[in-house]
Amino acid sequence: MANGKKKWVAFKGNLTIPAAMAGDEKDQKVQSGEPVQVPAFYADSVVQDGIAAHCDAPKKKPASKKAGEPTDAEKAAAAKSAKFELAKDAVVDAQAALDAAEGTDAASDARATLLAAQQALAALQV
Repeated sequence: MANGKKKWVAFKGNLTIPAAMAGDEKDQKVQSGEPVQVPAFYADSVVQDGIAAHCDAPKKKPASKKAGEPTDAEKAAAAKSAKFELAKDAVVDAQAALDAAEGTDAASDARATLLAAQQALAALQV
């Protein structure tokens, strides 16, 4: 190809760009709306024919994470779940302590501990 200038276009339907037009060694299959870079003369031709429209270059995708590595959202959800489970366990433990202390001088402290644990659990449920 004598002219090295290329343009980005998005075709209005699924089609195959012939290798000679794409400037490649083999035909290139393109999905509807997918940005593709082709030689300028071909881009102008398909736009003029109404089967494509000029478009901007696609934005680069962020670096992919390793397979099996949790996303930031998954990490945050796991951390929230762990805090919730700890708070539930604290309520169960405080209730057991109150049951054991019932009728003794330590009962009022156990009630306060249970109330604090219940409030912490309720704050995590919101």
